[in-house]
Amino acid sequence: MERGKGRHRRLRVAVCGAGAAGMTSALALARQGHAVTLFERDAAARPAQVGAAAGWRRTGVAQLHQPHAFLARGCAELLAGLPDVVAALHAAGAVEAALPHGLVSFLCRRSTVEWVLRRLVEAEPGISVQLEAVRRVEAHRGSVDVVRLGDGSAHPADLVVDCGGRRGALTTEMLAEEVFDEPANETYRSRRYRLRPGCQFAAVNRGVIGVEEGDGYSFLVFPHDAGTFTVTFVHLPEDKALAGLRAVPAFEAAARMVPLGAAWTDPAFAEPISDVMVMNGLRNVFRPPGPARPLGLHAIGDVVCTTNPHFGRGISLAVAHALTLARAVAEDPADPELWRDRVDAWVHGELWSWFDDARSLDRSRTVLWRAAMAETDPAAATAGAIPAMSPPSPAAVPRLMVLAAAGVDPVVARAVFRHMHLAAAPEELNAVQPRVSELLAAGWRPRRPAGLPTRQEIVEVVRAVRAPAM
Repeated sequence: MERGKGRHRRLRVAVCGAGAAGMTSALALARQGHAVTLFERDAAARPAQVGAAAGWRRTGVAQLHQPHAFLARGCAELLAGLPDVVAALHAAGAVEAALPHGLVSFLCRRSTVEWVLRRLVEAEPGISVQLEAVRRVEAHRGSVDVVRLGDGSAHPADLVVDCGGRRGALTTEMLAEEVFDEPANETYRSRRYRLRPGCQFAAVNRGVIGVEEGDGYSFLVFPHDAGTFTVTFVHLPEDKALAGLRAVPAFEAAARMVPLGAAWTDPAFAEPISDVMVMNGLRNVFRPPGPARPLGLHAIGDVVCTTNPHFGRGISLAVAHALTLARAVAEDPADPELWRDRVDAWVHGELWSWFDDARSLDRSRTVLWRAAMAETDPAAATAGAIPAMSPPSPAAVPRLMVLAAAGVDPVVARAVFRHMHLAAAPEELNAVQPRVSELLAAGWRPRRPAGLPTRQEIVEVVRAVRAPAM
């Protein structure tokens, strides 16, 4: 069939997995008039009220109650493709965040996002939710034909969307041509708080997240909805000295050493509402689509790409991925080759570039943090790789150095902010690298912010708090 001639075909769609990627896919495709069945193996019912979502236990969404930031790119994608989702988030208590450079987003917990999407899915006439696990996908003559459920029954499908997450194995063997997999080398230790009556959030330096980068650690603040926020320390998995932050007294003492933390964890400002939560085992993984998969089979979100949540990119990229597929289907519902071409081009192009950017940042951060653990000067270690007598070529400037230069150059600051919010392709950050090269040649080097403790100072406080009383 000639492309563009099957615009009114009604597809039978099977979406496997009801996380953010799956629910976005289901909503977007159902609203094109297709018959969507959303299969979800997790039987935990959506709480009746959004406030109860903070206690929603979903085994398939590992990061549901971990710190979360929604970037401007994710908001822009929803406003363009599913604007009522943004309206529903605001109605559920998400706080709009007007950001610099014309960007906009909102502050809310991941559990709130999932609750809002699930409520919209359950109310959508074109979506049937089945609490069943899909065991395998079957094809006929090179195209998907059915999904086979756990009880052996077959569900016919013209389009299968695998949103089973990074641990999902539904289509991995059909998809992976070559897997890129490396550790993110970060462990997260977080605690959640609630504002005291009469208190309000202060502005944070990354628009939707507050960040202090130390020598061997990061300190993060994630403002959410309903007056809640999360405070997080990030450090190397092998940094056993900082592992003591898992104890509440050590976490609290260390947080109050950091200027940002002292303000946000002040007992007069907020009260803690959780223990210290740990998130580890994080990896950057990219599974590009293979050429042998049947037409009509698409893996979305974490099945294809996971990145370190340090910059909060996961949910925004998953939403963009899901809506890229929906736009391809809308272009011609009768042409699965076109769907594959459009989505594969996005995956191999933009999605790959964000994955490569994430692992590059993690590699360079690992070098610096390991230097700090070895009690060497991390700034000197970075500068040693850069020619001191003349401006280095743009390609020689480490990515983390470009991010650090945002604090001293407004042009770099704008590029970095847009980069952080996925509002510009990673390659666009290269345009400001010559400016950073000139700064370095003039003698500029990143400096630890005033008052920010060294890693060793935090280690000493953690040890002192954990030491037995004499």
